[in-house]
Amino acid sequence: MSELAGNKQERFHFLDGLRGIAALMIFFHHAFTANIFHYLERKGLPGAGYYFQHFTQSGVDLFFVLSGVVLLRPYIRRQRAFNVGEYFKRRVKRIYPPYFFALLFAAFVVWENNTFPTWYNVSGMRTQFSWLETFKEAFIVNYDGVYYNLAWWSLGIEVVFYLIAPLVIFVFPKKYNISDFKMAGAIIATVVLATWLQFFFTNHFDSIYSLTYDIASVSKFVEYPLCFLMGVFLAAKDFNIRHGIWFIVCGLLLLGCGWYHVSYMEQEPHYYPILHSGYGLIYAGIIVLAFNAQSFKMFLSKPLMIWLGERSYSLFLIHFSVFYLTDNLVSQFVDGRSIVYGILTRLIGIPLAFFASLLLFWFVEKKQASGLVTSNAFWPWQIR
Repeated sequence: MSELAGNKQERFHFLDGLRGIAALMIFFHHAFTANIFHYLERKGLPGAGYYFQHFTQSGVDLFFVLSGVVLLRPYIRRQRAFNVGEYFKRRVKRIYPPYFFALLFAAFVVWENNTFPTWYNVSGMRTQFSWLETFKEAFIVNYDGVYYNLAWWSLGIEVVFYLIAPLVIFVFPKKYNISDFKMAGAIIATVVLATWLQFFFTNHFDSIYSLTYDIASVSKFVEYPLCFLMGVFLAAKDFNIRHGIWFIVCGLLLLGCGWYHVSYMEQEPHYYPILHSGYGLIYAGIIVLAFNAQSFKMFLSKPLMIWLGERSYSLFLIHFSVFYLTDNLVSQFVDGRSIVYGILTRLIGIPLAFFASLLLFWFVEKKQASGLVTSNAFWPWQIR
């Protein structure tokens, strides 16, 4: 993991491959997971359904761990001088232009769905268009859980991490001060604190965060601190394969705690900080293996994987809005959620969502990003 140490322009393209996998997991989650979950529930397997649902959604957890690694590594390792103003300027330039155009498209989709309503407005997307709501969503950070594009709740949490990252850079210890004992203590303390905060807010400030009504806003940050902490650890210090295996094993144990809750209490797992901490540890372990295992690194570094990873942000931003639009248009001609409706919405929505993400990347995102290696390839088969 020490390769390219000292190179101020270092970029690990195999991490782009992991980012592409995370984007595909989220894409699959929004396209198919709900139907698979309901099928497993009808078969008397609600526990399997819940865990499949959380697994496909855990692409978000992988994104959060990767954010810590990629964003903070050059600063924590003193490979790049940290300037607060320049840091925020770079962050805004990188994330906001694609988001702005995705917001305009999402606002149009919501307006279209409201203007030409069908049964889908009752059982599908119920968000209402307004200029005030558009203005509110322009700030990304959301406190009420109302979105034109529901996938964007995680982007607000990412922005919260960006805001506190300067403090992390200044206070985080140097790598030679990070012993295994101290790291284990920080991990345990983070899981305990996050779980306690979850129940504290539920019992005293349920309008901010509640177990019974899971509000998709920046308050969900309380579920993910270990994902970001593991990203910071990986940014600060090199780890070997043994560490990676231990991270994965400990993560699986945390997921097992949640499985016990589902299997024996017969209800949806509500210990979200424990579940997301488990995924944070697992994905930290996978990233460590990617740095150390040559065959795994080569797979993630394949041109197609890098091509997908470099477009992952655009795919994340726009795919759900395309699904909303497709669902509404098909519902104009198909009465109810039948098999025909399901097939048509996926056959049309999936390729259309990918194409829309390519347009957003080509005309907006790639102009703001640096270090890209597939920016001249609109289609994957054009990679050189």
